[in-house]
Amino acid sequence: MNFRLLAAVAGVVFAISDNVVAADAVGPASQGPSAPLVQIEPGDQVRVEVFGNPDLSTVTDVADDGSIRLPLAGVVPVSGQSQTGAAKRIESALKVAELLVDPHVNVTVVKQFHQHVTVAGEVSKPGRYEIEPKSTVVDVVALAGGVTEKGSDTVYILRNDASGVQQKIQVRIDVDQLVGLSSAAAMQPVQTGDSIVVPKATFTIVGQVTSPGEYRIPTGMMLFQALARAGGVTALGSASRVDVRRRGADGKFLDMKGKKEMLIEPGDVITVKERIF
Repeated sequence: MNFRLLAAVAGVVFAISDNVVAADAVGPASQGPSAPLVQIEPGDQVRVEVFGNPDLSTVTDVADDGSIRLPLAGVVPVSGQSQTGAAKRIESALKVAELLVDPHVNVTVVKQFHQHVTVAGEVSKPGRYEIEPKSTVVDVVALAGGVTEKGSDTVYILRNDASGVQQKIQVRIDVDQLVGLSSAAAMQPVQTGDSIVVPKATFTIVGQVTSPGEYRIPTGMMLFQALARAGGVTALGSASRVDVRRRGADGKFLDMKGKKEMLIEPGDVITVKERIF
């Protein structure tokens, strides 16, 4: 036997073996970033395939409580799960129901349900926006670019109830920061189909003030604060000679003598007169 030939063959075998081990250590070639997992939510439509058992397979909608109803297996909660996670839950349900000993299930989201609301009024970008299941009024207003300089910090949700009657829900938010909610309604998620309306809330001030003009009304603004917002009364003006013109519920204007702590309402016109020497 040619020992030199055997040694050469052995060397080649060991070299190949080392390369295989090295390749196993490195692992499979990178496939790039994986696609984000699809999360199942109420309103989605899913296809459930039970391999080898077409009678147990189905296409169904995810209910509002996040569950699906399967033939024979009953109700299975799947909301918040990935397609793989939902499949495992269904496999477990089939085992518990003693329908199959070793089920293999595949779940596919056939159609995702997208929730939308409409934002109108004094926001930077009025329009229709897609929302997440737990989006609040603040989230939606932020999506619309925030409240304009003329917008109120009292916002209204217009929502139809089960009988089709429109409800008007008042919500107060912190316009400047869009945080620090002061209304319990603002803590609740908005619903698909809601209309969020941000009304105009400004007053106009003229006469003997430093900066006459139109200004936004924060909730609870009083007359003395309105004067300060306009830069204060000039040297020729008098804080005790102030008139307020306000439109009443009947559409007619009412002229009133301004008092220091009277609340300012949207549309008020404040006139600061000259002092009497």
